Amino acid sequence: MQETWQAFLEQEGATILNNDVVAFNDSDINISKNPLVSPLSGFAMLAVGGNDRHVFLHGQFINDLNLIEEPAAQISAWCNPKGQLITNFLIINTGIAYLLIFKEDLKEFVQKRLGMFVMRSDVTINDISDASPLLGLANILPNCNDIASLTKNFPKKAGEVNAFDGLIVICHPDGSDRFLITGGIEALKQNVSQFKNSLAMSGSDIWNLLDILAGLPWITSLTQEKYLPQMLNLDALKGLSYQKGCYPGQEVIARLHYRGEVKKRLSLIQSEQPLFIGDQLNSENSNSMAGTVINSATHPDGLCYALAVIALDKLNDKLIIQNQEVTIIDLPYAIDNK
Repeated sequence: MQETWQAFLEQEGATILNNDVVAFNDSDINISKNPLVSPLSGFAMLAVGGNDRHVFLHGQFINDLNLIEEPAAQISAWCNPKGQLITNFLIINTGIAYLLIFKEDLKEFVQKRLGMFVMRSDVTINDISDASPLLGLANILPNCNDIASLTKNFPKKAGEVNAFDGLIVICHPDGSDRFLITGGIEALKQNVSQFKNSLAMSGSDIWNLLDILAGLPWITSLTQEKYLPQMLNLDALKGLSYQKGCYPGQEVIARLHYRGEVKKRLSLIQSEQPLFIGDQLNSENSNSMAGTVINSATHPDGLCYALAVIALDKLNDKLIIQNQEVTIIDLPYAIDNK
């Protein structure tokens, strides 16, 4: 974490934990109602520039970048030739570069491997994670009239992007009515100072929980190259195009869509005990493995929520982790399993 940004966050009451995790005293926050601002940690940001950036990325990623030729954002991902996810992204077209936001523990691998395919193209790939920190905002519209003057230039529709006053503001493309803000450190400091009087300051764990409740998965180094996009519901999240041209893994992914059947899907689960990436769900009925946790976070109420890839034929079974039953909760979006 950049020193100036870290010092500012600590001045605002943050505790910086191991691996630069940002924590606040946010146990009393009502995460579904209280307007909140979260300085985010755990994410990397690459800026992809150059005259050939659009053609280059369009040929690598699973979504159709032609849909965001103007400044806009979408969910997307990058796969290996077997169709397995190397990482998933939020990709933002700023008009002068594409910003790729993904989990930080994959940064070195993704930047190096993506750079291998540039060859003679006019493409640059730069790590701007420290220079352009991220803020997440939730529950601010229409709940927070106190900052209406600050949010008047915010985009209104999912995936819309607006740049002003040294900031880039993204209406989250997952449809959760959340916002992401990035920009220079001084511009972000100024806005945090303005927001904090009307918004609760929350840590990265709260934002991770909001991602999980939105049904938005994140690939990490522990889950890299293990799942096809449909297994993580990227088709339901509009993060996968079946109409665009070739990209790595396209043949496998298309075959599953047109000729096959998705047998595993991402589900939202709740547990009274902590859950961790890699935890296995078992079916009590058949005493067999039913699924695997890929993301988890603890709610301020003490319950743990997680996203798990679960076999569809096990969804009606009693599912347990370490002899404790878990509950499957409805996702906020529809899934077509045909």
